[in-house]
Amino acid sequence: MRLLLHVPLPRGSTRGNWITALRWEKILIELGHTVRVVDPSEYDTALNSTYDALIALHARRSAKEISKFRMTATQGKIIVALTGTDLNVDLNHGSDGFRSVTQSMSTADRIVLLEPEGLKKLAADLQPKCVVIYQSSALPIIEAQPQADSFKISFLAHLREVKDPFLITRAVELLPLSSSAKVYHAGEATTVAWRDRALKWTQKSSRYDWLGAIPHQDAMQLLGTSQLTVLTSRHEGAPSVFSEAATLGVPILSTRIPASIGILGAEHPGLFNFGDAVELAKLINRAETDHVYYQELCDASTRLRDRLSPQAELQAWKELLGSLDLS
Repeated sequence: MRLLLHVPLPRGSTRGNWITALRWEKILIELGHTVRVVDPSEYDTALNSTYDALIALHARRSAKEISKFRMTATQGKIIVALTGTDLNVDLNHGSDGFRSVTQSMSTADRIVLLEPEGLKKLAADLQPKCVVIYQSSALPIIEAQPQADSFKISFLAHLREVKDPFLITRAVELLPLSSSAKVYHAGEATTVAWRDRALKWTQKSSRYDWLGAIPHQDAMQLLGTSQLTVLTSRHEGAPSVFSEAATLGVPILSTRIPASIGILGAEHPGLFNFGDAVELAKLINRAETDHVYYQELCDASTRLRDRLSPQAELQAWKELLGSLDLS
């Protein structure tokens, strides 16, 4: 098949949509398809060629491109991948994006969700179109490092309101003096104000170090050499750090949000309520001091590997594309 994959962010962005799109491109090529990945500035030119299907990341932000494809490629199929913003913000009645999201889903031949809890937010008539495809992560090369003196916590999150990035700083300030926990935070500051806050916390707290935006391989090195990774988001689509941590065997603490429940499971031992620094501090301290609990977290990550493997993601795409009627 000839496939057009639209990402509603400028090419070169380090945001999750592009990371997902480039991984999907490799999978689709491995399955034998021809793939053209474009950003909004490249989309109209791309439509001069013909495609069997459009894969559009983000129902709202790709709404215009979805509509154009339907008008110009009347026989082509449309696959819309829902993001966390689609599910948790734009699908709320009365939101600015509600009409765009619902129109995109109505137009789509297939709707991709990255975790099953999102299905609960969709109308019954859309359910037959829906497919859950878990994000995967290939095993990165991690360089061995000497045993750290501290209990090393990785925190991979851009500085944005939805990520609640300074919850973790408030939490580690609540740890007992005996704790050796230290947070290494890798992520882009999306505004000057976010950057200034991160720098102030780095100067103020001996338990926190903001590293800024770093290359993906360096982020994987940080994750793979940490004793624990933490996600503090208010909502997510499907955090890639879950599959990355599972691949590396790194235990996870996460806010109790639909995406986390959908991927990690409702019984995951490391869930805490979003915005609750006290609860997060208790879990960090427990992970550092309680060997039995720490092993439970490690085992939980290990159990995720098959579901979040590259082979499972490839098979899911093979089945989805095989289900399209191109006649």
